[in-house]
Amino acid sequence: MLASALTTFTFALLASPSVFAQGDLSAANNLTDLEGTWSSNPAVSTGGDFCIPAEMKFNYPANTGISYSFTNDGFFEEAQYRYTANASNPSCITAFILWQHGTYTLNDNGSLTLHPFGPDGRIQVQDPCAATTNIITYYNQQTMFADWGIVVDTTSGNYQLNLNRFDGAKLPYMYLTAKPPNMMPTQILTGVNASGQTNTRKRDLTSSPLNIFKRSAAVPVAGQSNIAMIVGVLGTTAIGLLSLI
Repeated sequence: MLASALTTFTFALLASPSVFAQGDLSAANNLTDLEGTWSSNPAVSTGGDFCIPAEMKFNYPANTGISYSFTNDGFFEEAQYRYTANASNPSCITAFILWQHGTYTLNDNGSLTLHPFGPDGRIQVQDPCAATTNIITYYNQQTMFADWGIVVDTTSGNYQLNLNRFDGAKLPYMYLTAKPPNMMPTQILTGVNASGQTNTRKRDLTSSPLNIFKRSAAVPVAGQSNIAMIVGVLGTTAIGLLSLI
């Protein structure tokens, strides 16, 4: 009985390192650590001016692709520029470009979960067959990858990141393009930032299509602004006259 207990204890000790290694980003748990910028196409990369969230603006790359960046202290950034085919109408190809950043967690079951900063994410969809063909809006999509792994590509000799979505679908292979990663500041950039201050900017009608789309679709009443101005002036005058009585 004592021998059986010792055997069980020995196996438990041998198993412990693998348990603690789950969610470990160090090179000891993979060919290299996850830190860096990974891209399926050098034309698409995080950081830089791919997206300017405060201006609701994207700078379109020359080619499509996806890119992810990770830090070893739990921050991520995502950039995607992709097309979606329409089998029923081949001329109605939808293009979308998106960007978001935030934090991530490595789960004990080997999955990886992205937790975006809600105010900062942006997406622009271009659909030539839709009523509105070009829309920029906010984007906040928590994502879980069922598993991930880093191998060495036999052709290029570069590190290759493989990400599999929760449904088993494989993302395009991404290759290490920068280490340390090219990323925007790892804090909330718009809305209320990490210090509790509100980030604002002056908006105008030409800065982004979003400013037009967010306005009411109701037909404006002719002369409405002039009437409001006149009423305001009359009200101010009346108050002044009453104060003289």
